[in-house]
Amino acid sequence: MILLKRFLDEYKLADEQRYKNICLFNTIILEWNSKVNVVSRKNTSIENIVLNSIFFLTKYDFVPDAKVLDIGTGGGFPGIPLKILYPGINLTLCDSIHKKINVVDDIIKRLNLRDVETVCSRAEDLKKNVKYLGVYDYIVSKSVAPLSDLYKWGKDLLNQNGLFLCIKGGDISDEIHNLTKRSNKASAEIVEYNFSGDYNIEDKKLVLIKTNDSVI
Repeated sequence: MILLKRFLDEYKLADEQRYKNICLFNTIILEWNSKVNVVSRKNTSIENIVLNSIFFLTKYDFVPDAKVLDIGTGGGFPGIPLKILYPGINLTLCDSIHKKINVVDDIIKRLNLRDVETVCSRAEDLKKNVKYLGVYDYIVSKSVAPLSDLYKWGKDLLNQNGLFLCIKGGDISDEIHNLTKRSNKASAEIVEYNFSGDYNIEDKKLVLIKTNDSVI
């Protein structure tokens, strides 16, 4: 996890304790991965996955006490690394696969993370529960689904000023076109990044999506 440590230090994103918590997260994930396919079995470390989950914090961070929903979290990405670095956020981790929710439940317990809820559900079904309507300041996702689908699933879950923070790679021009074509209330801003090649964060973008009803 040497590259990760260097990245965290370079961009002043974490102290020593938070780095140690990410290392423990790495240990727990690899333990589980021998039983449940959480990440690729080829991975001997989650360093690169974490780097590709937190790179956007170098240009964008969270408001204090933000309520954050991670859609399609899988093994806790990007939600768990974000919670470690921003322990004050209130985090909901959503995934439709029960085995993966069991994994993140164990991670939460062993890392002693507070103000974290897990939900085993399809993202599109969350809005059927009034508990989640209009609640979140941010919905985060890491290469889960097309932008138009993410917007459709999550727009009712955001509060008035809420934002989607979508981690994407590659050419997303078609996704942006489809998003704005399918919803005339959606607007998107792309934040580009360029890091040293040593970090292996290639062609990554943060897409901020909001509704035109927002007062931002």
